[in-house]
Amino acid sequence: MQYPTFFDEVEPIETFDPLAEILGAMKDGLITYQYVDMVKLAGHSCPTVSGAWLMSKMGLQKLYGEDLPVRGNIKVEMRGALDEGVEGVIGSCIGLITGASNEGGFKGLGGKMGRDNRLFYGVPMEGEVRMTRLDNGNSVEMSYNPSIVPGNPSMQPLMQKIMQGLANEEEKRRFGELWQERVEKILLNRDLWPQMVKFS
Repeated sequence: MQYPTFFDEVEPIETFDPLAEILGAMKDGLITYQYVDMVKLAGHSCPTVSGAWLMSKMGLQKLYGEDLPVRGNIKVEMRGALDEGVEGVIGSCIGLITGASNEGGFKGLGGKMGRDNRLFYGVPMEGEVRMTRLDNGNSVEMSYNPSIVPGNPSMQPLMQKIMQGLANEEEKRRFGELWQERVEKILLNRDLWPQMVKFS
């Protein structure tokens, strides 16, 4: 499997998953997520997926500080409806990291360590995403604005040619490179993170 090399430069997200520990899936329940894991889930890498990564990382750091986030012990709420824009993509991506799922998620063992009913859409709030720790009720709200890192101006005409079926192989390759260059800037320029992800 080949992918842009910068994927491996993105800071990972470390979590502790008590269910994974009990079921022997991961030693000591420790799960490390790499950006490429989220890309695999979404099937692509874009400003939306990279934003979900940043909100997951920054939100969990705000909630847990130096402690490991406890996967499955976090409720995730989205302001937008499930079928609105990219809300479903963002929710699914954040759910990967947090373990939060809707009513179709894992029901738990003996009523404990469930993952269902922890991901909600269409929730009124000031921000776009809210994460809440289920053990102490602490929460954070975030909004994401990728326009801080604009795309290359030549991307738009290239996309139009691709959508019209008129682009040659070199133009398709170039568009993909430019697309990922923007994602790389979003994920690797840590100084820009506070401008892109705002806490309410």
